[in-house]
Amino acid sequence: MEQHPHQSESADEADTEPWHRDAERRALRQPKIYVADLASMERGIDHGLWIDASQSAREIDTDIAAMLASSPVPGVKLWAIRAAEGFDGIDLTNVSDTTVITDIVRGLTQHGRAFEAWVRHIGDDYDQLSNFREDYVGSYQSKEAWAWSLAESLGWHQELDRQIPDELLRPYVTFDYAAIAQDASASWHVLTDPDGTVHIFNR
Repeated sequence: MEQHPHQSESADEADTEPWHRDAERRALRQPKIYVADLASMERGIDHGLWIDASQSAREIDTDIAAMLASSPVPGVKLWAIRAAEGFDGIDLTNVSDTTVITDIVRGLTQHGRAFEAWVRHIGDDYDQLSNFREDYVGSYQSKEAWAWSLAESLGWHQELDRQIPDELLRPYVTFDYAAIAQDASASWHVLTDPDGTVHIFNR
């Protein structure tokens, strides 16, 4: 049987799903946004409020309304997110819908790095946030690990065992997983983290 390219001798000790633990760590964070009053900003006044982004959209709206009500500029209505913490660098400056904020927080908490990759992939098209569950295929430690999983699901490893029954020869015959990943990338969105982890989505 073909050994997984990123699996140690003991599968029990292998770090095969780092994204799941990442989601658990993120659940312990306290995401927050700094919302500022635009009218005050135009006058060179820094008037804003750090808001708990783990609240409901309605509660965030209430906090924003309170911030605007205390503005040194009477009657202000416009606001913008100027900073954020607990979002792993996702740019929220163009977000003006608090429901989007809560959807992103929920997705990061439940799905970790895979959802983060999805948010970066869709850019400002936030209507696609809800497509994550339908389009998400899985996360793998590398493109080669994904290709190994593809080969396994297609029965290629079992077929190779059948075609080459010689136990001495079989360990030296393997697939070119890098080539499989490259060819398969035409059929899926392959989003890669800086550490090489890949998140696979349907096109």
